[in-house]
Amino acid sequence: MNGDEPPTRAVAASLIPRIARWCILSPGSAATAIALIACVLACLSIAIHAPGQVSMDSSVQLYEALTGQSISFNPPFMSALLRWLGGGSVATALLVLINTGLLYGGFALAAVSLAQLRIENERDTLPAWRAVLAAIVVLNPLVFLYAGIVWKDVLFASLLTSAGALTIAACVGPIYRRAICGLTAIMLLSAALLTRQQGMFMVPLMVLAVIAALWPGRLRQGICMSIAVIGVFMITVAVLQRQVDSSIKPPAADATSVGLRSLMTFDLAGMVSNSGRPAGEYALPMTPEQFSAIKAAYTPERVDTISHLPLAKAWTKPLSDEELKAAWWAMLKQNPSAYLTHRFAAFSKLMGLDGIEGTLPIHVGIEGNAAYLREVRMEQGRTQRTQLIYDIAQHYFSSPIYHHIFWLGMLVVIIIWGACTGLPKRLSFVGALIATATLAMYASYLPTAIAADFRYLFAAIPLVMLLALAVLFGGVRRHSS
Repeated sequence: MNGDEPPTRAVAASLIPRIARWCILSPGSAATAIALIACVLACLSIAIHAPGQVSMDSSVQLYEALTGQSISFNPPFMSALLRWLGGGSVATALLVLINTGLLYGGFALAAVSLAQLRIENERDTLPAWRAVLAAIVVLNPLVFLYAGIVWKDVLFASLLTSAGALTIAACVGPIYRRAICGLTAIMLLSAALLTRQQGMFMVPLMVLAVIAALWPGRLRQGICMSIAVIGVFMITVAVLQRQVDSSIKPPAADATSVGLRSLMTFDLAGMVSNSGRPAGEYALPMTPEQFSAIKAAYTPERVDTISHLPLAKAWTKPLSDEELKAAWWAMLKQNPSAYLTHRFAAFSKLMGLDGIEGTLPIHVGIEGNAAYLREVRMEQGRTQRTQLIYDIAQHYFSSPIYHHIFWLGMLVVIIIWGACTGLPKRLSFVGALIATATLAMYASYLPTAIAADFRYLFAAIPLVMLLALAVLFGGVRRHSS
């Protein structure tokens, strides 16, 4: 036994350095691996999705792109973009290419930039477990499954994610490179503002993140730079809006008014359904038949069950916009607890606290308004590829990733982790603003959710992934910073 000890110790002594080397990577090699994974996933996503998955909303916006006339209360930017891309299946295929490139390209750019930032801050190694976790983050199947769906929610997500990645890239390197990244981020954020209503909550915070990334050493220079960034942003938004207006004529009914009426109708039905009052005691009068119909049709999952019911529609349809606002306010003052119960129930459903039933977790194939699809020369139906996408998605329906509460929880964990690690100062400000923008998206749906479709909060998921990469690549323990 004693004679065997020296060789054993020698073998152990030789293995320890090898194991240590395996557990430590260079930031550059880890970032290259992440970029390669992102590239492969992007190619696979484009191959399996093209020419894109088209839903009812998509068919409407494709028709708007064809006619140059808005007929819905969707923001017209995506309709204009589809028109600029040529319309029909050509436009949807190119949009899949754009969305996929922006999403996975954003992850690759963020990984490479964060690796450079780590090296710049004299952190020449990266623990292998961080690289493995970063790879798992980029492999998130939800991005792969959603990148090819022709929804404004996916376009919104891709614009915000790539803008966030460019903002991170603007934290490192020579000033001209940083300026180009910042300027490109501003252009993408300008488009995001026009793509989805939630842009008004998120984009201003993301613009502040660009300012934080480009902030110079001196206050006066910082003020001048901030004015320049905000000026470029406002000009870009104005130019884009003018191009959209010249391509897509506004609808006959004001989009904001239609959306607000749907929201107030949903709230009114929710207050009736969650209050114990009899039909004759509400601030907004209704017949016993309307009362029974509303109670029977209401569900916190979506407003459609109310808006498609003739008796319920007759309750609010005769009211003007101002009368409906006054009725909503009167009902809210009369039934505050019922309103809160309704709002929390709708938000809970959207967040996945009650499961994914009724949340439309995935859409595949070409479906929608048959007449509109004929006009744009697209045939309804599914293919083997679209069925494969659905089969892949089904495997994850019962997993945590299909519940938005999981991603909100991950965001909170990342915020705490980032606060407890030694992130570079510039990156910490950028990350904090992106995290705040993501939280603002979640918060915006508490008073405004009118349906529980999973896609509504999809844009938050790649932003959480981006922040996870920032913490994994950029963070070290406090005592070693």
